[in-house]
Amino acid sequence: MTIYKLDKNNIPYVAGLMAEIKPEWWDYEDGVRQLSDVGSSVKNVGWYMGEDEKHPKGWILCAEYELYSCLSIECLGYNENGKFAAEHQLQPLIEEAEKYARDKGLRIFRYIISSIDISCHGRELNEYWKELRDLKSLNRAHFDYFVKCGFKPAGFMPNCYGRNFHGIIMIKEL
Repeated sequence: MTIYKLDKNNIPYVAGLMAEIKPEWWDYEDGVRQLSDVGSSVKNVGWYMGEDEKHPKGWILCAEYELYSCLSIECLGYNENGKFAAEHQLQPLIEEAEKYARDKGLRIFRYIISSIDISCHGRELNEYWKELRDLKSLNRAHFDYFVKCGFKPAGFMPNCYGRNFHGIIMIKEL
């Protein structure tokens, strides 16, 4: 597959993919808005892959926080025969994003993973350092995959997805 850089001309194709494989997260307009929005302190950068430019199979969108020397994965996904996937299928895009971060001299690659099927899910968090020390995957393939890629749990965003539904901040030092 070929990797293409996201730009204003091809964003509609990726927004269509987002709405098709994960409509409960994005409709077409939400996809276009997220892929297009550029703030003054954050720069969006992303890539997608497919058999040709007009038929994306997967994407990764990152926010570049130059001030913090950080590239943060904001959203990603892959069309696995009509189903949403976000692990090994995206390896070429994750590597492309990491290469971009290294080439820019950024020092941190970040991703926030939901607490589903992680030992802290469904309950209030206690002392964060203890939670991090005792954090375990309960066979969560997505979490396990990113750990295998070198990401480490570094903190929490408590209740960010709902009550007792946390975000786990994963960091990879570059």
